[in-house]
Amino acid sequence: MDNSHLAAPIRNHLSATSRLALNSGLLQLHESHLDYGCGRGNDVERLVAAGYKSTGYDPYYFPQAAIAADVVTMSYVLNVIEDPQLRRSALLHAWSLARKRLIVSANVRGSGIQEIDLGRISDRGVWTKEYSHLELKAYIETVLGVRAEKLSKDKFLVSRDAPTVTVRSPSQVLELEKQLQNEGFIAPFHCVVKGYCTEFQIRTGMVDTKAIQNYGRWAGARRYYRLHSKNYNLPGAKGQMVKVIHLGHFGTEKFNWAIASIKRRNILARAKFQCEDLSFLHEFRGIKDFNFLINDYAGIILDDEAMSRTGVRYAVPDNLTQAPKNLKIV
Repeated sequence: MDNSHLAAPIRNHLSATSRLALNSGLLQLHESHLDYGCGRGNDVERLVAAGYKSTGYDPYYFPQAAIAADVVTMSYVLNVIEDPQLRRSALLHAWSLARKRLIVSANVRGSGIQEIDLGRISDRGVWTKEYSHLELKAYIETVLGVRAEKLSKDKFLVSRDAPTVTVRSPSQVLELEKQLQNEGFIAPFHCVVKGYCTEFQIRTGMVDTKAIQNYGRWAGARRYYRLHSKNYNLPGAKGQMVKVIHLGHFGTEKFNWAIASIKRRNILARAKFQCEDLSFLHEFRGIKDFNFLINDYAGIILDDEAMSRTGVRYAVPDNLTQAPKNLKIV
């Protein structure tokens, strides 16, 4: 028997989810609001008293049909639905009622990866699930097929104008991985392409005022690139595994090889993160930069100077604020 209603607290103040919605401007006075899974309705009462057009739905306390609204909040509901299909249906239902945006919050503890259906019995005798923030984001995105924006460690925003995501089955992810492997090396996580400089000396006739303005004392330095990894998981020239591969200048064959390997990594990582059953989520332990979810070039650190020219540049002394008159501007 479902006893999840026992988890609903009696509040003497607005919930953290409602406070965040108000403080961040995600719920305006002219917008309608639905508290999906409102429990005893404390938030609805306080919002209505403050002049907001708020209604509530709860399958136990307020079982009348839920009314669509501009803004829907789903506060700590996913945690207490034990059945995976019912949990998924509740999230989809809340999203179907949101005209503009849905704010989802759930109990989050730690940063480790949990299995999506593991739970425990709380002190109130209710089944409860604690997510990691990473797992919660992945779950929302794979169920709704829309990108979720992190508002805090346990709260995410899904907007009607948010980009859609491609949700794949595990077999489709493995097929994509096979295709990418056939194209070439796939860079591992914790791996970036990054530039560095040498030859910090001034030479007559080679001062670039644009470079001085953009890069200060390092302007005009000869710029090379490396493929860096935190672990020994890059293929070395002699067959050994290394942490660093020297790529030479921007645009070299080796440089382009590294760029392609990073892009393949990002495409595959995005597919694994948004796999429908989250079966690859354990691979993301320790990952802090999730720009790969929105950018194929995440992990490629370039600059205007490297993008525009590949030739030799020279450094400028710290006290040189503009090019001397007797030097040619290039």
